Amino acid sequence: MKILVTGAAGHVATLGAEGLAGRHALRLTDMRPPEPLPPGAKFEPCDLLNAGDDSLSALFHDVDVVVHSAYLHSSAQGEVYGLEPPQIDRFDAELKNIQIAQRIYRHAYDAGVRRVVMVSSNHAADWYEHTQVHARKRELVTPEDYPLSDNFYGWAKASYELLGFPYACGTFGRRLEVVSLRIGSPYPIDPARFAPDAEPARTSLPKPPGAAGFKRALGAYLSPGDCAELFRAASEAPTIEGEGGVPWLIAYGISDNTRAFWSLDSARHKLGYAPKDDSEVVYAKDIARLVAVGHQSGRLG
Repeated sequence: MKILVTGAAGHVATLGAEGLAGRHALRLTDMRPPEPLPPGAKFEPCDLLNAGDDSLSALFHDVDVVVHSAYLHSSAQGEVYGLEPPQIDRFDAELKNIQIAQRIYRHAYDAGVRRVVMVSSNHAADWYEHTQVHARKRELVTPEDYPLSDNFYGWAKASYELLGFPYACGTFGRRLEVVSLRIGSPYPIDPARFAPDAEPARTSLPKPPGAAGFKRALGAYLSPGDCAELFRAASEAPTIEGEGGVPWLIAYGISDNTRAFWSLDSARHKLGYAPKDDSEVVYAKDIARLVAVGHQSGRLG
């Protein structure tokens, strides 16, 4: 297939493209080229928010699948602890991201693209985690739960997902397949952050500290290999079938974690996602040191 990957220089796209490189013809776009460029891939720079329609039409020409991973950060320095503005001030920045998503859907539709894989986030439904999972009121958040977020970042991600539904329904003339991947945490876990004497992380999104925070990180972990597998599965699944036969699907993106609190049901059974890693094994020594001693429960709290 011919696959267009947006935001190709970003962390998630860099990991995910490993599952597509060598299997498909890759067209990558971003404000700067990814380093290194996957073998055989072609890079075309583009400002997805401000580029003219003619430029975008050329970018989408003859493409089978679009993987949209581009994202405008609220801070010019990126989403780094302590650098992003307060959530209440992030509406305008996130609105631009929704406008970019609309341009992706529209140009994919007009160009005859078969499928859009939207790189979403677990934050699209993070209200359940913040208020219910950590409080032990529920064990698992599923793709079928109504998308509820208590912050503008997650609200924007949920908006990407819902924005794709009219395109998938065929309202405009044909059905565009839409897969939204609610990515967990695709970064190595730093156990030192969760030690009893560690300073609390400075972030505008609520996360539990200490041992509870470490358990949360273990549940949310997405390894590089599994991120690549997730991109492959979402792009190569023969069909996309959601509620009522509409080709619109939400899937969580985490590894095969023992302490998972997001359901992988749709990812496994609808996309054929087969994760290989488990944070319980990868961080076994740290678990024994930080969690197992005096904290036998596998729960988050």
